[in-house]
Amino acid sequence: MLLQTKGMLKKTLLFLFISYFSFAQKLEIGSGLGPTYYKGDLQPTFRVFSPSIGTNAFVRYNASKVISIKANAMVGFVSGNDYNSGNALNKYRGLKFYNTLWDYNGQIEYNFLNFRTHNGRYEHQWTPYLFGGFGNSQFLRRKYSTRNVTTTNSVISGPDPILPFGIGYKKIVNGKWNFGVEFSTRVLLRKKNADLFDGFGYNLVTNDPQNFYPAQDGADKNLELLELPNTLQKDKYFHISFSVSYLFYKVHCPPGK
Repeated sequence: MLLQTKGMLKKTLLFLFISYFSFAQKLEIGSGLGPTYYKGDLQPTFRVFSPSIGTNAFVRYNASKVISIKANAMVGFVSGNDYNSGNALNKYRGLKFYNTLWDYNGQIEYNFLNFRTHNGRYEHQWTPYLFGGFGNSQFLRRKYSTRNVTTTNSVISGPDPILPFGIGYKKIVNGKWNFGVEFSTRVLLRKKNADLFDGFGYNLVTNDPQNFYPAQDGADKNLELLELPNTLQKDKYFHISFSVSYLFYKVHCPPGK
């Protein structure tokens, strides 16, 4: 009876050992750094040369050669400034904001090429990919200002649900290291904040301009007129991440070598 128990214990430990390394051969961890961007009422067009900065960390599970599942978290700054707009009214209005935030999400990636196989070997050393997912975004600090008045929000609601999606490229540097670059868009899904990310937007009921900026003495008396440049589009923010990741698996030498 004792021998049978020992035998069962050995088989169980062996099974767990094999399962762990099978899983580990597909598991990848990494981090990245890159610019963040904003598009909304203060900057209705994408401005490549007006970036802020953000950093991210992720865990990727390579389920197959074409499908990967990733848990991702990003923290960074997102800002906007009327002076960076091509509209004369925007430039005169002079509004700007500076948000500190973090978000977390789950993503599914589709690799266009057979990037890695189940045993850790690869057929292509690089691949472009598409991804989409779901997550949450949380403001840590929100700062708005006109030419005369500045306010900082100390109480911030959230988290807000987001829909992240985008494109990427990844390349195997050697058997265990990957280099990647990824462009992602975050769409805010909560109606209350979807158009007020920058502190300016439209009332969802009356379709009238509204803002979080303070109407205090010294503020521009023409501020209501200067709400006209606002657009009906929802605010978005973006992140370009240049990343390095490490894959947990043993290198398999090709036959004959």
